[in-house]
Amino acid sequence: MPGVQPKKRSLGAAERDEFLRAAWRALVSGELDAARLVSVDEMGANVSLVPLYAWSRRGERAFAKAPRNWGKNVTLLASITPEGLGPCLAV
Repeated sequence: MPGVQPKKRSLGAAERDEFLRAAWRALVSGELDAARLVSVDEMGANVSLVPLYAWSRRGERAFAKAPRNWGKNVTLLASITPEGLGPCLAV
């Protein structure tokens, strides 16, 4: 297809129903005290990750190296409150 450029996609959950989300917000938002809410988030990564892109001179190939032994995964569990970041746990 001429004129069409590949772009990175932004994905959303296929199960997401905006009508149900709006209804939940209308029912719950008046009853919740936002100061009492605590959000808990978990994230995992490998410390040996390699960048997908690299710099090189125009017309030359970009070379990179990747570690052979991947090592362990690191998991971060953190809590967030209206006052800021709460206790964190890294495993």
